[in-house]
Amino acid sequence: MREALKFLRTGRVAPFAGVTWPEPGGWLAPDVHGILPEALAVWIAEELWSVELDDAEEVVPGVLAAARGRLLARVEGWDDAAAREFARACAERARDGATGRAAEYAADATAAAERATAGPAAALVGYMAAHAAEAKAPGSFATERRRQSLWLAERLGLSPSAE
Repeated sequence: MREALKFLRTGRVAPFAGVTWPEPGGWLAPDVHGILPEALAVWIAEELWSVELDDAEEVVPGVLAAARGRLLARVEGWDDAAAREFARACAERARDGATGRAAEYAADATAAAERATAGPAAALVGYMAAHAAEAKAPGSFATERRRQSLWLAERLGLSPSAE
């Protein structure tokens, strides 16, 4: 068994598969996924849950696949206020030293940050900020996404996994 995290849409619905996860404690099978704290920013949705995964393996950095999984508890710190704080932090970093195309992404991120809520709006700001980072320094998109994820993990009191 391995603990991980899972972003879901409102009502415990998986964003891509559309499957509704059972109430906490009930198992969902087969083929479930979870994320590690260092991948949080890439998968943002309305609800964040701690999950337990059975027979999990890391399939790409920060993403686990498992035979089955179950919700343990909702991460209560993830809400609209935390999402706005995340979006503002992303936009601020995007603005730092931004010129040209990076400044355009930063302006878009800044405008969207004030309307961000827990879900796609916050995810979009993080995505725009990562593009601003890439425009400033080619090859830095993934580094910025990891930085955002670690910021979220710290803000929510989640420990990054051991590397």
